[in-house]
Amino acid sequence: MKKKERKREGTVVPYADRRIRLGYLSSDLGGGRLRDLLPVFFFSYDRSRFDVYAYHTGIGGDTTPFAQGVTLREIGDTTPEEAAEIIRRDEIDLLVDLSLRTPDDRIHAIMQRRPAPHIVSLAADCPQDLAMSLPAVEGHATFGHCYTPFHRVQCYTCRAPLCDDDIPTIGIAGELGEGRQASLITLLAGVLHHLPAIRLILPACIGAALSEEDAARLAAAGSEAAVLELVDELPYDRLDLVCGVDVDLLDVCHAADHSVPLITAVDFVHGQHALCLMQQLGLPLTASESELPAEICRLLSCLPQLSELHENLHWRLFDAFDAGAVLFSVERAYSRILVRGQQDRRGELAAALSDAAAHEHWGRVISAAHALDSMECLLPEERMSLAWAYFFTDQVTLAGRWALAAEGVGRDREAARIYLSVISKTPPGTGREIYERAYDGLQRIEEGLPAVSEVRSVLLKTCINYVGLVHGPEMAAVYARQYAAEATDIALSRFYYGASLFQLNALDVPPSEVYQKSLHYGSLFSDVSQYSHANRQRRKKIRIGYISGDFREHVMQYFIWPFLAGFDQNSFEVYVYSLGASDQFSEFFRSLVTQWRDLSDDARNMELVAGAIHADEIDILFDLSGHTAGSGLAALAWKPAPVQISGLGYMATTGLPTVDYFVTDHYCDPEGSGSESVYVEKLLRLTSQFCYNGHINLPAAMETPARTKGYIQFASFNQYRKLRDPMLAAWREIMERVPESRLLLKNGAYGQRGVVAAAHERMKNLGFDMSRVMFEPATKDYMLRYLDVDIALDTFPWPGGGTTCDALYMGVPVVSYYTARHSTRFTYSLLANIGLADLASERIEDYIETAAALAGDLDLLDALHREMRDRMKASPVMDQERYIREMEECYRAIWAAWQAEQTSG
Repeated sequence: MKKKERKREGTVVPYADRRIRLGYLSSDLGGGRLRDLLPVFFFSYDRSRFDVYAYHTGIGGDTTPFAQGVTLREIGDTTPEEAAEIIRRDEIDLLVDLSLRTPDDRIHAIMQRRPAPHIVSLAADCPQDLAMSLPAVEGHATFGHCYTPFHRVQCYTCRAPLCDDDIPTIGIAGELGEGRQASLITLLAGVLHHLPAIRLILPACIGAALSEEDAARLAAAGSEAAVLELVDELPYDRLDLVCGVDVDLLDVCHAADHSVPLITAVDFVHGQHALCLMQQLGLPLTASESELPAEICRLLSCLPQLSELHENLHWRLFDAFDAGAVLFSVERAYSRILVRGQQDRRGELAAALSDAAAHEHWGRVISAAHALDSMECLLPEERMSLAWAYFFTDQVTLAGRWALAAEGVGRDREAARIYLSVISKTPPGTGREIYERAYDGLQRIEEGLPAVSEVRSVLLKTCINYVGLVHGPEMAAVYARQYAAEATDIALSRFYYGASLFQLNALDVPPSEVYQKSLHYGSLFSDVSQYSHANRQRRKKIRIGYISGDFREHVMQYFIWPFLAGFDQNSFEVYVYSLGASDQFSEFFRSLVTQWRDLSDDARNMELVAGAIHADEIDILFDLSGHTAGSGLAALAWKPAPVQISGLGYMATTGLPTVDYFVTDHYCDPEGSGSESVYVEKLLRLTSQFCYNGHINLPAAMETPARTKGYIQFASFNQYRKLRDPMLAAWREIMERVPESRLLLKNGAYGQRGVVAAAHERMKNLGFDMSRVMFEPATKDYMLRYLDVDIALDTFPWPGGGTTCDALYMGVPVVSYYTARHSTRFTYSLLANIGLADLASERIEDYIETAAALAGDLDLLDALHREMRDRMKASPVMDQERYIREMEECYRAIWAAWQAEQTSG
């Protein structure tokens, strides 16, 4: 009882018998304006230190997203006294009001009753006698709010409407608080005086506050060319800029999320956080209200600056908020509140921390270290101890954050600090920052920084994983080969050498170079003892085995369907060897086949996997992944089946002599082309190497979108790492030849902080008009986005496979460029098989000409959009019955050939 009483007085007791209890008050958990600021507090908190309670003071709405992992209390229909008593019964240590401006009357009344020993408010205007503000951390102001909306804006206004219109359009944002009406009228009158031809758009909540006298004054200030429009909500897609009057953080975020610049004066901004965000986003901000009309006019007359803001604001906002970093600082600020007046315990806590670390009592390390940090006296060496404590309690991302905070540790621990900062699946920082930490660590180790071998190994892996976003796939291949050469574990050496081969598909190198490098992969298995297949039991049915890590929600699910669902059960048995994680797709695939072997627990032991396959007496083993991630290709080195095949999921020879055949088609590897010279395998040429299993319940295109939009929308949904500068230069020329066209780039990489900023700079340096380029992250409904695309531009030298099929299925013609190399010809093969080979070219000049000519023929585009899906369904690309029967004829032939060899031998 004494311990509990001490804690409720505000003392943090090291090794306390329960975690700190945080309570959050908000009226918007069920819905409302502030909901986009709330997720960070409930999804990213430190579960080793805190128990979180959510108190919803509103009525109704959907609060279920916030009930995952926290205790949610609905107190909207209680009296303030009852609400306060509920909070007291929960024994909350720190109660936090999540208001943005002044707390509403209900929250104010609850806090007045002091239901917790410590009460904090994030509101900009909370009375000091009601709650305290967050204290500074490391000398920097702590801002608790973090914009992490459940649904981010996807179609942001990347091109200022003024680029295509002579009349600027300005929206007005803010709450028009008390005393602001006169300022607004003066502002609008000043704008109308400077810009006679203008459209002003006011939301109803502001327009309703204007009197008849106000309207008359505005009418007198404007010309006949000026338009004043009242709307329910601001139509951001029509706005060149937003003028703010009494705006707060959310007003800034909402405008920036739509990529529309918000311009205002310092006196019109509510809250320091909003001011800081505006400065971070590069938004214009005047010192006084009187300067604002002139600054609005200046920005509207400076189209390059206005365009630059529209192009970048959406992504600057995205990069500005790192939820993990925000809560890391916020929770440290909480600790400073909880231990006020306890600074005299520094020596006791330091000794406790040292003893706990020595005995590996990690929970005690965490408790003591945070108590020291709250007193602002946690030394770099102690921060490293805290980082290790988080590492050993499986909170590896937090370990990385504390490692970064431990700058200044002794030289003997510096390598370990860098190691911890990159080791998690989600290290702190952007991809570029993570790569640069790893690269810097490798350089310093080369210069003599002491480090165990595992540290260097992890830093190399980190460079492999992140360098592609920074320097492209060529450097990723270099790092992968370096790792393979240095690895002492032969399995890792094989894996990473295979990974280096995979990266070659993104590089424009001759097939002979890929072949030569692939041969070395086979040599890594020279000591492997292969299985014998003499005296095999004869069976009526041929037993086919398929091995991959991708029998799940993955692009390959659309191509493996015929193998699993369409096989001739009278002639074949199908065994699946799954090496990856299972999901609902895996469970469905399992129901289709003769036997399903989940070998995911043994995926790192290829010899064991090969043994399982051999024990099943598989006749023909088909590797579907090649050198891609999660592949089982290495198992084929033990020759667990007498006949072995690869193909579909990979783009070149495996380099493994134990693989007998490679599946291709007559377009990717034409007869007489000399393709056989760059494969260790024999070629099995199908009519189409791919058979696409289309989606269901998706609308079909009725016409090309340009008919209604008035411009051509080019697009590429291919991976960002496939975008090489020579191909981008071709895209730039296409857009120059189609002056009103736009380019949409959509891929999961653009959902990573910092990637779009780098891509934007890269493309701008290549000469693109970036006001015509939009980036989007991947979304679950991305197929529907094709309905907004007129023409898809394929990548080179690594073209689309699944993305090409998806585009064609949604009615979008794909323009492609290919050379002699198999991996460049996927899209050409697909197009040729549906009768559209003319959309693929062997010269880059023809690729550009084809795209530009197609953009200029709307009638042809209309016809293609309407007919494309039917073309696909009628072609070998979607004829599943024909495809599997053709494949099974190959199985019969190669099995008979093997049997004949055994007989003749």
